[in-house]
Amino acid sequence: MSAHAIEWNAVEKEAVELLSRYIQINTINPPGNEIEGARFLQKVLATEGIPCEVFESEKGRGSLITQFSGSGSIPEIILLHHIDVVPVEEDKWEHPPLSGVVLNGEIWGRGALDCKSLGIMQLMAFVLLKRQGFSPEQHIVLAATADEEAGSVKGAEWLMQHVPEKLNARWVINEGGGLGLKTGQSNLHFCQVAEKGVCWVRITFQGKPGHGSLPHGRNCVVEMAKAIEALAEHRSPFVITEPAEQFISGIAREQGYMPAAEFRELLDPAQAEAVLAAIPEPVLQLVLNACLRNTFTPTVTKAGSKTNVIPGECFCEIDCRMLPGTTPEDMVMTIEQVLRAKGCRNFSIEILHSSIPTASATSTPLYRLFESTLKKHDPKAQLIPYMSSGATDSRFFRERGIVAYGMQMESSLTSMERMHGHNERIAIENLVLGIQVLYDTLQEFCK
Repeated sequence: MSAHAIEWNAVEKEAVELLSRYIQINTINPPGNEIEGARFLQKVLATEGIPCEVFESEKGRGSLITQFSGSGSIPEIILLHHIDVVPVEEDKWEHPPLSGVVLNGEIWGRGALDCKSLGIMQLMAFVLLKRQGFSPEQHIVLAATADEEAGSVKGAEWLMQHVPEKLNARWVINEGGGLGLKTGQSNLHFCQVAEKGVCWVRITFQGKPGHGSLPHGRNCVVEMAKAIEALAEHRSPFVITEPAEQFISGIAREQGYMPAAEFRELLDPAQAEAVLAAIPEPVLQLVLNACLRNTFTPTVTKAGSKTNVIPGECFCEIDCRMLPGTTPEDMVMTIEQVLRAKGCRNFSIEILHSSIPTASATSTPLYRLFESTLKKHDPKAQLIPYMSSGATDSRFFRERGIVAYGMQMESSLTSMERMHGHNERIAIENLVLGIQVLYDTLQEFCK
């Protein structure tokens, strides 16, 4: 097959339709039901003559793997995204979260950013290479996984344990970017090169049960409330890591909030708080704060079942995120210190889930190619290395020495608030930009 000019208007129409349909498939985790998403992708690929394998870690928890076979003997690069999405509060959305509705140049729905859009970008780039008769030297793998939003035990982690040979490669392109900043002179795109570690903990409080009409001084709910307040108010010390230094230095050169030298004072723990407060963009403040310190966020509580009964036990769960150099045990120790300083009593701490911080170098040919390809399509683009506060499946690959980057082409800070929030959506122009950048990158890198 000979290559021909790609009709990008037709590609846009096809991609929008596919993403809309993909969003309409309910893969909210829990329970997940990712098998339906995997079968959808399998059918699309089958129409292109591309066979796939679908793996179920348990009934309904499906992941998909296929590859573009090259002349070499091993896979070179993996295009990775996850099928599952987080729950929704449907009544808080302007449009139904599983509608995939297209309005005013945007595609709406849960997963539009995190991360079904990335899946369609990768799918379309993969398919276009085949349609164009591309003959790579090495294999290109396309993988869609289950359970990423709940820790990946039934998705990427399961695949690594049961079919690791299917995910053997030198490079991974995954989620984790999807943020950016327009400064007037530049369009900053954040490329995820590192991620903080996760430590989810449950703090259980013991107390004296009794009748609600007879209050006493051993109410475990009161102890839990004190603990939640203490952790919500706690601010860990600023720690300057290499990924944070790269990120802040990159933004300092391009931002317009203050002189670059003043912005770089974020890298001085003694000055960082004052500089953060002077940045007028609230979302950027949140991102930078998370990049510079360990965080402890109360997210789940369970106490009692009847209004007139004082329970004898209750618990809360805390989403802790760790910087490089920190361990889950360090996080538990900090929680204990914070709670005891608040006067909390009769509690125990259990680690529910944890993962270590991971990072990939930026001094690689793939990172440099991302930079040049992005500039080809957007002359004002600047690629900035970024350490995400959220965990991704990239950690499983980095732990095996595989370089992984997160690229999603959504150069907007507001996307951070929408990813797990209400009214999640992606601009069609960003969806197409992602396809174009991935297509050109793969064509050049794997030729």
